[in-house]
Amino acid sequence: MKRLWNSAATAALSLLLVAAGAAPAPATSSYEYDRQADCRVGKRGPGRCMPGIVVKHWHKKGATKRGVGWVYASTEMTGQRRTYEARWLYQRPGGRLTAATGWKKAKALDSDATFVEASWGRDGRTGPQYPANTKVCIEFRGVGDRLCVRLR
Repeated sequence: MKRLWNSAATAALSLLLVAAGAAPAPATSSYEYDRQADCRVGKRGPGRCMPGIVVKHWHKKGATKRGVGWVYASTEMTGQRRTYEARWLYQRPGGRLTAATGWKKAKALDSDATFVEASWGRDGRTGPQYPANTKVCIEFRGVGDRLCVRLR
């Protein structure tokens, strides 16, 4: 009798697991991901940025805060200069422009490269959170103007 009871319990449990697996899955993510990018055309023509910026950010649906997961900066190498340093900054709506990081050495990917790049953070739901419409900028030390995008 005990063996029969165990078989029935196992069958019921199997049926329950199969039914649960067949049920529609709940929404897996209530997060939205976006990417803002901009490029100021360099001296060598289209496809060359001087500088360029990419910001990957995320937020919960309906939220007013944006999480900045990853910031990327690049610029064309000019003249004899071989060392470049970059940082990223942010400006909340109505606030002051503030450095988010210190200066970081930008690197060329290969010896005959014509541009350098630096990045901060990781992709995904990481990094600091700012209000929507915050301006995120990159800057290269001694090179010139900042380049900015807005977190939508």
